[in-house]
Amino acid sequence: MALKPFIKLQVPRPVDRPELPADLAAFYAEHEGIGLEYGWDDDVVIRSCKLDEVERVGWKGVDSVADVPEGWERFTALRIASGMFFEEIVYVLDAPSCPPGSVLAIGGDLLGLGGAGPYALDCSLVLASTFPAWLAHLERWGWAEPAIAAAWEFTEQERQESYRYYLALNPAARR
Repeated sequence: MALKPFIKLQVPRPVDRPELPADLAAFYAEHEGIGLEYGWDDDVVIRSCKLDEVERVGWKGVDSVADVPEGWERFTALRIASGMFFEEIVYVLDAPSCPPGSVLAIGGDLLGLGGAGPYALDCSLVLASTFPAWLAHLERWGWAEPAIAAAWEFTEQERQESYRYYLALNPAARR
């Protein structure tokens, strides 16, 4: 089991961040991320942002080296976490390969072709169709994102379950 990437607050707090979608604001009213500066060890797979670390990003916010891929000029998202191999995990506001509200990972060691359509992006993977669905997915896998923690030992049944889950969200990966 991996470290849970957030804690439940003892007392809910007001979230004065009008740019946050309702589901993210509701989450941060009752939780705090462990933070992007949290150290790495064997049980940390995902570091979720503290409320004050959540920021709006475009392509240059998730990849400071590569040119903007075709079709990704209007990409905008909110950075909500990072993975153990430096994947950027974002809440999508506008992306050509998945709908708004999706949770998308970009970079790191991802071997996916994330999303659907002609602008599905190499080295990316849609992790969930909504933020609440991603939290449920993380909980199901013991707070370890299987797409990132691929080295963890899974049974054949778990591998198949994980494969079907990601393929449903990333149909372009069939190519």
